[in-house]
Amino acid sequence: MARSEFRFVVDGVELTPEQQTAIAGEIQKAGLAALTAVGSRLTNPLTVGHGNIRLRPEWYGLWVVDGPFADELGQKINDLGFWMQK
Repeated sequence: MARSEFRFVVDGVELTPEQQTAIAGEIQKAGLAALTAVGSRLTNPLTVGHGNIRLRPEWYGLWVVDGPFADELGQKINDLGFWMQK
């Protein structure tokens, strides 16, 4: 399975938690737009992530998982009860 990781680092600038959350949201949007811009072919994408630094400060971003691992991970999430049919 291929993996590409992209980072955005801000050093020397004091940001409030609200500013950090807002920036994380904008970076998530930009990352998804970049996938579209380069014509990536995702078969069954699963996006996982959040910007709640109080909940999990080390998990601050967005992961886009595709292919068999996305199916497996999605089923595990469903089994835990996070998915609700509308």
